[in-house]
Amino acid sequence: MPKLIIDGQEVEVEPGTKVIDAAERLGIMIPRFCYLKSLGAVGACRMCAVKFLKGNKKDLDMSCMVEARDGMIISTDHPDAVAFRAQVIEWLMLSHPHDCPVCDEGGHCLLQDMTVSGGHGRRNFRGLKRTYKNQYLGHLIEHEMNRCIHCYRCVRFYREYAGGTDFGTFGIAGRVTYQRFEPGSLESPFSGNLGEICPTGTLTDKPARYRARRWDLERKPSICAHCSLGCNTLPAVHYREVLRVENRYNENINGDFLCDRGRYGFEYASLTERPRQTRVKGTPTTPEHGAEETIKRIREILEQHGPQSVGIHVSSRCTLEDMLTAEELAANLKLSGPSFFMTEEERIACLEAASLLGTDISRSLRQVREADMVLILGSDPLHEGPMAALAVRQAARTGAIIGVLDPRPVNLLCETIHLPLTRHQLPAAIDALLDKAFPETEFQGEPSVFRQELRELASSETDKLTSLAEPLANIAAALASARRPVLICSADTMPTGWLSLVAGVTRLLRETGSENRMDAGMFCILPKANSMGAGILGAKNSTSLQNFLTPMDNAQPIKGLICIGDDPLTEFPAEQWIAECFGKLDLLVCMDCIDSATWKKADIAIPQSTLFETGGCLINNEGRLQRAMPVFAGGTPVTQTGKGSHPPRNTDAPLTGNGPQNAGHWLKLLMQKTDKSEHHSHAALRSAMDQATSAESFNMLPDVPVSPFPSLESLASFIEKNDGNKSGEILVTASTFGSDRLANEGPLGEKLLNAPVLWLHPDETARLGIEEGQTVLVPLSQGLASVKLQESMDMAHRTAVLSKTPESGWQNVGGLAAPFNIEHLWREQADEETKAAADIDPDNSCPNGRV
Repeated sequence: MPKLIIDGQEVEVEPGTKVIDAAERLGIMIPRFCYLKSLGAVGACRMCAVKFLKGNKKDLDMSCMVEARDGMIISTDHPDAVAFRAQVIEWLMLSHPHDCPVCDEGGHCLLQDMTVSGGHGRRNFRGLKRTYKNQYLGHLIEHEMNRCIHCYRCVRFYREYAGGTDFGTFGIAGRVTYQRFEPGSLESPFSGNLGEICPTGTLTDKPARYRARRWDLERKPSICAHCSLGCNTLPAVHYREVLRVENRYNENINGDFLCDRGRYGFEYASLTERPRQTRVKGTPTTPEHGAEETIKRIREILEQHGPQSVGIHVSSRCTLEDMLTAEELAANLKLSGPSFFMTEEERIACLEAASLLGTDISRSLRQVREADMVLILGSDPLHEGPMAALAVRQAARTGAIIGVLDPRPVNLLCETIHLPLTRHQLPAAIDALLDKAFPETEFQGEPSVFRQELRELASSETDKLTSLAEPLANIAAALASARRPVLICSADTMPTGWLSLVAGVTRLLRETGSENRMDAGMFCILPKANSMGAGILGAKNSTSLQNFLTPMDNAQPIKGLICIGDDPLTEFPAEQWIAECFGKLDLLVCMDCIDSATWKKADIAIPQSTLFETGGCLINNEGRLQRAMPVFAGGTPVTQTGKGSHPPRNTDAPLTGNGPQNAGHWLKLLMQKTDKSEHHSHAALRSAMDQATSAESFNMLPDVPVSPFPSLESLASFIEKNDGNKSGEILVTASTFGSDRLANEGPLGEKLLNAPVLWLHPDETARLGIEEGQTVLVPLSQGLASVKLQESMDMAHRTAVLSKTPESGWQNVGGLAAPFNIEHLWREQADEETKAAADIDPDNSCPNGRV
């Protein structure tokens, strides 16, 4: 490893390390504009010049472009380097406007810092300044082109790193601009990063524009709660209002960036209509009275219907602290549960993930970025966990082959080899891949039993893959030559037992070869922020909300429900059924932080705090326990209490709107009303929670699970059931904006919502006589959906894919996947067409007329 001396300090670094990074390890921050480690070096801004005094380089050079070598002696403050950087600053400031007092980046601006530190204070050039016209870039980013110093960071991130195509470089020489071809919203789901990586005020965060200066903000390290990946964030609060969420660097997870759902999904925390006071039968009351009334009603139901007649359901978005307290309350009061899952399918998938993943195969986002082959098995990362798709793109940029086996039109921002097969054909495709990639490999013991079970599982569908022989061979060749492949799967949409199959195949790959074994890994995207934590807690005794309401063992359904942090009336995938079940409850208690349908219906409604206010521990999809710190104490934003005026100067006044507390607080208050003592379980988990900080995390997975090669019996039942299905099926697929109920809240969330669509293969639309862009009526088991039709060649036949957005009607499907006859699709007709259709269809057997 090379040793070098920078400003008199010796440092030893890994081969390939840039001098600018080596200096940073010593605490020496060499000035820079264009350089960002994640983006690599281009030497565009010329600001990081240093003096090389000894070694294989001499004189001035750019520290971002030179790799550290043994024996180098470097000076960052040599007079030649300082003078060079001062000249660069003067060039950059020739046309820069002097608008720091009104610039959102003021006080947090690299150009401002470098100008002051470089000693530049007088403009010697007396010519006219170069000026530009600004462009509208949508709801998230504000464009002020006059402030640009042409460092190329924005374009390099947007086009090269994130794979965007609608923003780039225009013009030549002194007229270069960075913009869209025409005004409009940026299309990339990572566009919000532009405001953070821009070193000047050219691209700034529009939702937070003119709201506060950086030094006025409360900021604490936190965790994104909008998917299961656990990206590290830095929320910023001003006068009790969350104004922005920025990226917090974590090399193993999100690195330097965030997706727009994680960055802009914060408005729910500061809405005017957010619940802030306990209500009993719609009447505002005190928290103490609410707790007393809750315990009174629970006891009445338990006395009348016996133990277990009241259930407690906690969302898997909630923290571990909330989940553990719910367990204690359930044990003390002899309640059913707690349930951490909405449906049985979600429960089984999360338990599979918690029981099958171990540190031997679980992979982080960083390891996905470094993979030399990525195989997507039944997952849509861009919509289910957008940062996973960004990680896959980075693997592709370094030469990794990306294979996709999924019935949906999966967009991964890079070139892929996609096999669009139906769900029951996917095991056969995996079996064929293993046969082609490792034809002579013989397994022993448990791996051999698993391999044979997979062969039997695939036998009925193998003959149907002949038309895909070439792409199968290409993926198999890439898999055979890979040393660090990662298999990405999802717990949503795929059948029960799917994660067992992927985990077993991952471990099979690790058994291939003799001397140089493959370091294969698995990356599983789960439904919610703490789904892995819920799976770990529920490993011994778990249930689901669905099982509460329709028990599988012929027991009586619950008569009362405590629902925490979830909105089943909106989020359950069977809208009519859940409404009927809730209508039969004698008691519904809801704890939530948004004014949801379940909150409105609740007999007793208790306001819940957000992660911003109380913090807590979450376990991400790879098993990493992380702590989010409380950012502020809570309370109604001053913009609401003071109607925009200055905050009150009476410091003794109570904090208004401070009714919301975390679920753990309310549950402990309920326990106090029962005179029951607390009891603690999960000692190892509690110990890790006590030790976890914002900077230190713990992996809660075992090294190797008890059953590394699970049975595929559940998957075999699914394939047998669907083998004769000729009509097809409908799948509900996540949307980048629209699938997360917290991010959907607020004016900005509504603006970002993806339009509801139904995807079909062009062969199906041609056969039905429907055209892309038309509105179609989709008859579902729970009702009728009306959505726009979208075509894709890159999806399976006999499969309809419905986006999971508030207005798509996905709650009528009856699940995240269901049998569906595509022949039953109808085109919604205009009024004049409806009259004509009535003559053709006098008995009104088809809604609005058949195409």
